[in-house]
Amino acid sequence: MLIFLCVSVLGEGPLIGYYRLRQFHFHWGSSDKDGSEHVIDGQEYPAELHIVHWNAQKYPSFNEAMKHPDGLAVIGVLLKVLCTSPTPVILVLSAFTSTITSTFRTFLSKFNLSSLLPNDRNYWTYQGSLTTSPYLECVTWIILQEAIPISSDQVCNRNSILFTL
Repeated sequence: MLIFLCVSVLGEGPLIGYYRLRQFHFHWGSSDKDGSEHVIDGQEYPAELHIVHWNAQKYPSFNEAMKHPDGLAVIGVLLKVLCTSPTPVILVLSAFTSTITSTFRTFLSKFNLSSLLPNDRNYWTYQGSLTTSPYLECVTWIILQEAIPISSDQVCNRNSILFTL
C-alpha cells in the first residue's frame, strides 16, 4: 500500500524512507488521442500528471537525489477525456488558462494535491529514468491504475505545465 503522509511527503509502498514533494507538472498531446508518457496495454492517453518527490531522508537536496537510483519517486496519473463539467484538474488549470502557453511555470504555497488524484490508489511500479533530459536512471515510477477525467478543451495544444512547491 502506498501512503500519502501529508500533502508534501510520500512513503511506504515500493519506497524505503520518506520522499518530499518537489513539483508536479502535466504532459499534453495536441489531441484527445495521445500525449501521455506511459502507454497501458497499447492505450495512449491525452495527458499525464507527474508528481515528483525526492528522497529527503537519504539525500540533502533534490539535485543530489537525482544522482542515485533511489533518488526520486514520481507518481504518474493518466488523464482521459470523459466530461465537460468541472473536475479538480479542470478547476486548477482554469485558474491559469489566460496565461498558459506551450510551457507555463508557477509557484504555489498552499495546495491540496490529493484533489488531483483518483479515488482508487492501486498502482503499478517500476525502476526507470526521467522522461526528459538528462534522462537519469533515478526514478521509482508509481503509475496509478485509474485515470482521472478531463475535458477535451483542456487537452488542446498544451505541452507542459509546471507547478513548483
